[in-house]
Amino acid sequence: MAKSDKKNEKVNGTNCYNCKFVANKEEEIDPKELNGIGGINPKNKDEMKKAKKADLITLPGGANKDAKAKRFCNHEEVMMHVTVRMCCAFWDNVGVKRPWE
Repeated sequence: MAKSDKKNEKVNGTNCYNCKFVANKEEEIDPKELNGIGGINPKNKDEMKKAKKADLITLPGGANKDAKAKRFCNHEEVMMHVTVRMCCAFWDNVGVKRPWE
């Protein structure tokens, strides 16, 4: 689970690194893995299909220097490495308040 699982921790903005599905363990990243703004593009057709379904994006306004490592997303429909510059439609956090729940 991500560090932001603590209910009282303030979460500013959303990205993969404060999502409850992303592992805390950082792994070394090869700069060649990064796209121009600090995300990781899908590596094959299967990953591209999953990324499209999840709307897995690289957030605007960044650069490769912002992504110093990668972590693994454990969401059953993603299951890929992500960086701090990324987010998807499945983003969630323990502290999220949903008025319909």
